[in-house]
Amino acid sequence: MPIQQVCSNGQMEAAEDVAKLIAEHRQSVAALECIGKRWMGAEGPDAIVLGERLDAVMAEEAAVRRRAAIAPVATIAEMKMKAAYFQRLTAHGWCEIDVDDWRALLGSFATAVLGEEC
Repeated sequence: MPIQQVCSNGQMEAAEDVAKLIAEHRQSVAALECIGKRWMGAEGPDAIVLGERLDAVMAEEAAVRRRAAIAPVATIAEMKMKAAYFQRLTAHGWCEIDVDDWRALLGSFATAVLGEEC
């Protein structure tokens, strides 16, 4: 698949492979779950430090999720992979997906089908 450009926050950046972005997001969700479990059992100063770390990991997870949603798809297989992954995220409650992520996801599908930016 040739490198394509993606517009994210008004800046152009090289698109990464969809499977790589999904794997990166899965790692981010796992890290979030691990720190969340530790935070739930922490007390005192440890809870404060872990709470700050949890906020940072949550922001990182949201950024990776947005990159995965906005990444263009080159094939029907990539489209199906992205759709199935986001469906699993919502079905299992692994993370909350906001409206902008849904728009980016559907926009990436429309771009692949129509062959132009939406």
